[in-house]
Amino acid sequence: MAAGRVRSTRKLRSWMVEQVSSGRYPGVVWDDESRTTFRIPWKHAGKQDFRKDEDAAIFKAWAEFKGKPTGGGRGSPAAWKTRLRCALNKSPEFREEAERAQPDLSEPYKVYRLVPDGEQGAPVPEKKPRVKAAKRRKTRKRRRSSSSSSQSESSEVDTPKQIKTEEVVSQSVRNESY
Repeated sequence: MAAGRVRSTRKLRSWMVEQVSSGRYPGVVWDDESRTTFRIPWKHAGKQDFRKDEDAAIFKAWAEFKGKPTGGGRGSPAAWKTRLRCALNKSPEFREEAERAQPDLSEPYKVYRLVPDGEQGAPVPEKKPRVKAAKRRKTRKRRRSSSSSSQSESSEVDTPKQIKTEEVVSQSVRNESY
């Protein structure tokens, strides 16, 4: 791709609009009347109530449309979902609306917006860090600060230990002396 050119994914955009409008896939629906945002079911394949034929249908359809193998090791719903997710996230014609997604429902979904031509290539607003990641960072920071303060306290109490050094004689010198 030439520098400065916006990546064209018209195949994906027209294919996705056609699939959402068709009503063939359960849960793949327009999210607004103006047909600029749509929902995609996003159930984890490891869930007990996961139905491969229904919950992964749109992902499988994309893999087949692209001519990617759906049999063998690559024929898993997780691989199909990854392909479509990456295509949507890489395309300037789609933007994930993370704040409108519902990942914790019994029927979780993600929401994507069709980006108008005039907005494509515009800087994407920075995503807010997830709460779980922020909590992990705080916990790590607390651990580091408490361990560094306990280390400094212990170094004040302990007397420095001297390490005895030994002269190392190489094996070849020993062999020559015998």
